[in-house]
Amino acid sequence: MRLSTILLALLVLVSLLGVVAARQTSRDLFIALQDAQNQHFKLDTAWGQLQLEQSTLAAHGRIETIAREKLGMTMPPVNGILVVRQP
Repeated sequence: MRLSTILLALLVLVSLLGVVAARQTSRDLFIALQDAQNQHFKLDTAWGQLQLEQSTLAAHGRIETIAREKLGMTMPPVNGILVVRQP
């Protein structure tokens, strides 16, 4: 009788330690999930800002202004434009 009581108490103790370990693992995983979600939000925000910056930098008007002012480019005269078509 005493042996079975001690064995039962040990099994309950082992089970209790398993529950505690499972809860701690669950908490650690939840914290890691929250960190990953925060990082995802920050990266998503940065991605949106980069897309906005790219669209601003690639605007046709801006490119034309830079070509004219910094590179000295101009439109060719109408008779200087040659259209090439493939047969």
